[in-house]
Amino acid sequence: MKIDIYTSAINGSKYLSVAKGIKIEELELPADFDADLLSLSPFRTRLELIEGKPHNALDQDDVIKQIEANGYAVHAAKQPITLTLAK
Repeated sequence: MKIDIYTSAINGSKYLSVAKGIKIEELELPADFDADLLSLSPFRTRLELIEGKPHNALDQDDVIKQIEANGYAVHAAKQPITLTLAK
């Protein structure tokens, strides 16, 4: 499954993913949807997910299942990277 990933413009640790080509403006979201994900910026396009194959940045199986069930997936980065400044 190829997906497009969007990041929250309010909280950069939250992501919304959809199957490639889906217009996020046309998603039907529940009333209790996370308000942080109502303002988005494109993050990555056309990432290919392969069910059952590990991925270092996200849980592919979970994202695929959410998209199949809801038309979208809400997730975080699997392994956040923290940088430090030089002294």
